Amino acid sequence: MARFVHILLLLLLTCLATTTPVIAKTVSAIRSNKPKLANAKRIRNQKLAVIQGPPKPSETAWLSGLKNSLASSLAAASSKIILAPFDTIKTLQQHSRSTVGDPLSLIEAAQVVMKRPRGFLELYSGIGVAVVGSMPSVALYFGIYSFCKKRFAKFDPNEKRRVAYIALSAAIGNTIASASRVPYEVMKQKLQTQVYANIGEAIRDMSLRTLFPMGGIASQMLRDIPYAVVTLMTYEHLKSVWKPRAQSKYPQVPLRSWDLLVGGLAGGIGSYVTNPFDVIKTRLQTSSELYGGSVRACFSITLQEGGAAAFLRGSVPRLIHKVPANAFFFLFYEFFRSVLGVDDDVAMEK
Repeated sequence: MARFVHILLLLLLTCLATTTPVIAKTVSAIRSNKPKLANAKRIRNQKLAVIQGPPKPSETAWLSGLKNSLASSLAAASSKIILAPFDTIKTLQQHSRSTVGDPLSLIEAAQVVMKRPRGFLELYSGIGVAVVGSMPSVALYFGIYSFCKKRFAKFDPNEKRRVAYIALSAAIGNTIASASRVPYEVMKQKLQTQVYANIGEAIRDMSLRTLFPMGGIASQMLRDIPYAVVTLMTYEHLKSVWKPRAQSKYPQVPLRSWDLLVGGLAGGIGSYVTNPFDVIKTRLQTSSELYGGSVRACFSITLQEGGAAAFLRGSVPRLIHKVPANAFFFLFYEFFRSVLGVDDDVAMEK
């Protein structure tokens, strides 16, 4: 055994003695070739720059806003059609006002809708209004948001203030878009809660008072602005910081899957945080006369009805609706942006 170990040590020493000069020569050659390699790399980059030509100028804020308007409107229509049933159930849950007994559960609300004359199709009540009405408002919202975000980035490129500019851009975009969103929200929710039996009855009853009920715009803005700020801040952060890291760590995952996941997470966080505002908005837009169009009165009565828990009514179906809705929306949104060649992203500090 000792003899075998002795022989093995001799072999190892022999190998080390023969390979050390070779290793030393290789290291020396690499060191001496470093300037040559760097020079070759520089020449190659210069050739590529000549072939590719000068970098393309960044598109203007106006063009970026228009492209984002079109991409977002198409994405909104696609996601609304896919997930309309959950929105109908959520609206019915929030509309129910019962001081005796428990409010409608998710299953009970679905059963109420399914028992209506058209059965399963009742889950799509107001879908035409929702699609047609959402496209202009979403286009206005994302167009203004993208325009403002790009203008702020050009005015002040400091990365530390980028999050504040995203929040401000989202607030500006949604403030302007909220007023245009009220009429279709009112009609859609009244169709979902059977205040109107069909679209014909809704059109016959159409007036400024019915389309813009007391407190309708205020409640819409009360929900939409916080929702927009939270959702877009979350989305932009996940897209700029988390998504590139995840892509590099899991390169085998399809690119669009990350858009689906990031959009769903952002939408879920934004929806849950702003659910109390959504309850107030739904009640004021479907039964404004009960609260005199007052946000404060609606808040007080809702709190007396069911305490703090009343403001979470419809949160489960809203999340079931909003998480996939935002996932599909941002999936389609990024797809249509790539088709239209939108160039408005500013990299966030990693």
